[in-house]
Amino acid sequence: MSKQLSGTATKALAVAAATPVALFAAYSAVSHLYYRRSNIATASEVYNRVTSDKNRMADPIAWDNYILAHAESNEQRYSLPPLVGLRVSVEDSDFEGMQTFVLNRRNLNDRAVVYLHGTCFVNQPTIYHWRFLDSLARRTRAEVVAPIYPLAPVHGHNEAFAAIEGLYRSMVEKYGADSVTLMGDASGAGIAASFCQLLPELGLPQPERLVLISPWVDASLANPDVAAYEAADPMFALQGLRRIAHTWAKGLDINDPRVSPINGGVRMLRNVMVFTGTRELFHPDAVLFHQRVNAAGIHSELHVGSGLNANYPLYPIPEANRALEEIVSAVSMD
Repeated sequence: MSKQLSGTATKALAVAAATPVALFAAYSAVSHLYYRRSNIATASEVYNRVTSDKNRMADPIAWDNYILAHAESNEQRYSLPPLVGLRVSVEDSDFEGMQTFVLNRRNLNDRAVVYLHGTCFVNQPTIYHWRFLDSLARRTRAEVVAPIYPLAPVHGHNEAFAAIEGLYRSMVEKYGADSVTLMGDASGAGIAASFCQLLPELGLPQPERLVLISPWVDASLANPDVAAYEAADPMFALQGLRRIAHTWAKGLDINDPRVSPINGGVRMLRNVMVFTGTRELFHPDAVLFHQRVNAAGIHSELHVGSGLNANYPLYPIPEANRALEEIVSAVSMD
């Protein structure tokens, strides 16, 4: 009897030990075979789905309250997130009244990156932005400049453009347009694309390259293909995005190129790079923007992250390392 019990216990232990292995194998199979991404990227999506504002975006009252709460907080001086752990030098300064962070300012700098953070026109940069910029600064000879530009709901596109114009002009004067990269993610990428379309009117040259990470290039999100991506997107809800877009437009037609650069001219652009994931609702318009730039005879590269979410180059996942390599190479190109 004791031998029988011992055998049963051994089998039970073997099954218990094998269960985590089987679960991990199934998890890996789903990640690699179905989503075609790393296990860490799958875990990142789960984390984003749990911590994002998507549910709040889908609730008009909760989202309106969230936006209004930023009317005061966005007017306060921004502080870097705790434990951000930057390895390059960082200066918290002001440029013509706009708080501006400068990373990696050194005598050997011979180029600049101006980075416009995203987060739906209403949120300040996250720890992921700073760690991405830290990695970019460490691996290039660039002075990386990240303005805390005016945000909604108090401010809109015109005030942001005015503030960014002076900063961009100063970088062009310091390094030359051929040594300046303008870069942004999500809503920040949309601002960057619109700003470049306005440069001829401002009498300013185009940056050497325009790097767009998960760009929100159509504020209306009216493309019928977009709705099919909403369920897969763990971070954004169409209803909430459209609502904040109207707030940012400040009465301007939502289809105007100043808030929807996909509707603007693209022949003046130079060396565009677009990064987009297949599980983000900005994906269809990002691809369309790339196609329109290419059709205009302008060099544009499209980097598609299979099974990845918005802003994937910013996150601590293996796929981000490959994207960062591409960006570093472009920024460093002479």
